[in-house]
Amino acid sequence: MKAIHRHKKELMIIILLVGFFLNFQGFTAMAQEREYPIRPIQIIIPFGPGGVTDIALRFLASVIPQYIGQPVVVVNKPGASGAIAFDYISRQVKPDGYSMMGATAGPNTIVPARNPQLPFRFDDITFIGRLQSSPMMLVVRNDSPFKTLNDMLDYVRKNPKKLKFSTAGLQTTQHLGPLVLLKSAKISIDHINAIHYDSGAEQNFALIRGDVDFCYNFATMLTPLIKGGKLRGLLAPIKVKDLPEVPTSQELGFPEANIIGWQGVCGPPKLPDYVVKKWVEAIQKSINDTSWKKMLEGVGDIPAYLGPDDFKSFVTEEVKRYREIFTELGLLVK
Repeated sequence: MKAIHRHKKELMIIILLVGFFLNFQGFTAMAQEREYPIRPIQIIIPFGPGGVTDIALRFLASVIPQYIGQPVVVVNKPGASGAIAFDYISRQVKPDGYSMMGATAGPNTIVPARNPQLPFRFDDITFIGRLQSSPMMLVVRNDSPFKTLNDMLDYVRKNPKKLKFSTAGLQTTQHLGPLVLLKSAKISIDHINAIHYDSGAEQNFALIRGDVDFCYNFATMLTPLIKGGKLRGLLAPIKVKDLPEVPTSQELGFPEANIIGWQGVCGPPKLPDYVVKKWVEAIQKSINDTSWKKMLEGVGDIPAYLGPDDFKSFVTEEVKRYREIFTELGLLVK
């Protein structure tokens, strides 16, 4: 009987300890939710400084601290078309809300769409929100002999492998856009040569220096150069507000050549709900902030907010779309 009594007593102690532990965990979680964030947060940018994703997230980082409660520091981690940053955020970062990533088409859709064998999947992250979309343009130098897109395409047909174009890296929107255009024009994609750089800014400098013949990049970065007389726009997927004279792919008879960029925020997998909630609320306040709207208008981007669920659905469809494009181009990694 004494043994039975002793076992009951021990069992009761265990039950009390388990209950205390669970309550302690609950109290700890509640405390973390109330306190987050208690230190500066970093946003990893998957490209070098000066690119459109870098600019977009620096805009956000200048506005969101007043709504999220801590400074937000932008950290550039370029390489492998954004895959290095994606791998870092999806597999190495602690899911505590202090390391986030600037999401964009390259690492979040194009890279995983082309290579299903990567060690990460496109949805190995926590989706927070899409912020904006960014029109793109195909441009040449202002002294280029190509006055129109058809001038350039005719030259490519007759002079395979003569023209070079700059990109912000392999498997980026800047790389894929010209390939889709050539396919739409029934020209072999190996008729042009891609030269890869670490950012959209370097891509533009290469064109201005004369290292390449054309590039496909974000209107955000190209508009000042066009207005300044350095570059000439030959094509845009959609009308660019400040450059209505640049014809669209639809107007030129190439509706498939409609690669458009976007920017957003994502986090590591298994991010706590309270972190997601805090970021969603802070982003919604930030994109309604007058200063953010003015910055966006100043660079020609378009507000295009999507919440976590809609953002995930959008990315899922984009991955599917790009996988089909890579299959058609014969570039899918198998």
